[in-house]
Amino acid sequence: SLKPVRPLIFCDPENGWNEIITQDQIDCEGELAQRWEMVLLKEIFWGELMLDDKVIEPYFDIGYTYNEGSWGVDPIIRGGEDGGAYTWEAPIKKYSDIDKLHFPIINVDYKATQKTLEVANDTFGDLLRVRKIGFWWWSLGSTYLLALLRGIETMMIDMYDNPKLIHRLMKIISEGTLEKLNFLEENGLLSIKIDRYVGSGGFGYTKELPAKGFNDSKVRTIDMWGFCESQETVG
Repeated sequence: SLKPVRPLIFCDPENGWNEIITQDQIDCEGELAQRWEMVLLKEIFWGELMLDDKVIEPYFDIGYTYNEGSWGVDPIIRGGEDGGAYTWEAPIKKYSDIDKLHFPIINVDYKATQKTLEVANDTFGDLLRVRKIGFWWWSLGSTYLLALLRGIETMMIDMYDNPKLIHRLMKIISEGTLEKLNFLEENGLLSIKIDRYVGSGGFGYTKELPAKGFNDSKVRTIDMWGFCESQETVG
């Protein structure tokens, strides 16, 4: 996919959007309507004022309505209001606590998903193509969850003092992540998303996906971009 073209520029305000598009600019009243309005206002801002190389696509994407269970234990979060700093109490305090872990279960509400899709089509259908897209993760990296379960400082010390615990936790996390991917693939819940944001800094435009043997009724992981990172250990 690498072609000799001019360098492309992508500007993303990320956590600064609340300063660019403030609540008083939102005309809609319902929670879902306000969220959709914000999505559209961002695209308008990009197309009319940002003037970078981000492609403004004629789509409006709807995600699945679903609930994803826990890993069996949960950290206690303190702080974090309005996107601010936070700390947490990690639930894995000793080796035996690992036995409390289990793989999360995903329950998809297909009826609610279809209803949302119909509302979006009724609202935007004559202007934009409404697509049902699976938004199941930002990253498939494992160390963020590891840090939540064990604590960031403790995790760092474990690499020296308790590597056995780290290896066992990472094995469970990686196997659980693969289980999640298998579930999503087997149930036809994945999306190619080559025209969407991928990872941390770019878009997935390519002519090399989907892979050979693709069937649009059931996207496979090999038809998609992959993305992992470990900001907790390299940042």
